[in-house]
Amino acid sequence: MSVFYTNNIKEISGFNSSSNQLAILKRKIPKDADLFFKKIMKSSLGIAGDVYKKTATNDIKKILVNEIPKKIQDHPFYETWVRDMSDLCKTFCYLEKSHFVSFWVSSNRGCHRYHVDNVPRRLLVTYAGQGTEWLPDEAVNRDAYTNGEPNKNILKDTSAKQFINKWDVAIFKGGPKGLLHRTPDTALSDRSILMRLDHAGFWKKIQKNIEQNKQTPTPPTHH
Repeated sequence: MSVFYTNNIKEISGFNSSSNQLAILKRKIPKDADLFFKKIMKSSLGIAGDVYKKTATNDIKKILVNEIPKKIQDHPFYETWVRDMSDLCKTFCYLEKSHFVSFWVSSNRGCHRYHVDNVPRRLLVTYAGQGTEWLPDEAVNRDAYTNGEPNKNILKDTSAKQFINKWDVAIFKGGPKGLLHRTPDTALSDRSILMRLDHAGFWKKIQKNIEQNKQTPTPPTHH
């Protein structure tokens, strides 16, 4: 199990070619952030869309315009938040070698079971509430996970649980060798604010599969 920690976003560029399974960019929580997100969490939020590198800020504002109350959009910290998400979208575009990324932000998360992501890479930032819970490989029973057993059989050492801090940026590599992670219990029972970025066309692929299968969609995992 290998995790890459950094305080410099420029160092993230080498993550794709490294053997690390998880990259964590440590960041300070801006002043007034907690108070701002308490206002957002008074109502439910859940929206997705494509964000392009050249128009990231405008794309995010268009996605959120009908989801966030006007009073909150007029709050000074709203621009700070949008700018942060925009910068991270641009960074992820660079990592994915893409002109755009699939963007999702929500106040409701529901991934109870430990899992790995079926994507090359996934970027997560928890702006409010407890961050994603993840497990080092040595604390995991992979056979139990593969066999569909419950969390209590997957986790070998409860003291080994790790949590991504608020505002820290986490990039998980997906696939069979990815680190197991899930929504923490506190976020399952209460609202939080999570942004998730995936490779370009992620949501279009989901929609295409739904149309092909002609069945009710199963929501992607919410960390």
